[in-house]
Amino acid sequence: MKKLIIIAIMLSIIISAFSFSAIAQEESDKVVRVKNNVALGWTEIPDAIVQTTKDTDNPFLGITVGLLKGVLNAFARTASGIVDAATITKPSDAPVVKPSMVEVSAEK
Repeated sequence: MKKLIIIAIMLSIIISAFSFSAIAQEESDKVVRVKNNVALGWTEIPDAIVQTTKDTDNPFLGITVGLLKGVLNAFARTASGIVDAATITKPSDAPVVKPSMVEVSAEK
């Protein structure tokens, strides 16, 4: 019974996290930012590791310093998404973090 309650709570949290579009008639930039920053904030960690490794040409620094940078960036991005979600009804198009959404660096 405990497992069923936990699963139901987790499902309701997941469903409510992505139902912000029901609040707005059309998806505003803020709603898109909330979805992306909350769901994809963790992607800052591998991105920072790869970017630090490329910048320093040192895999050890990439793993250590990049991991620390990535964790801090992921926390900031996810917290920004949560703040935007809490203030979803207030009209504001100014993002808290720059860039406003996760941008994974890719080699071109």
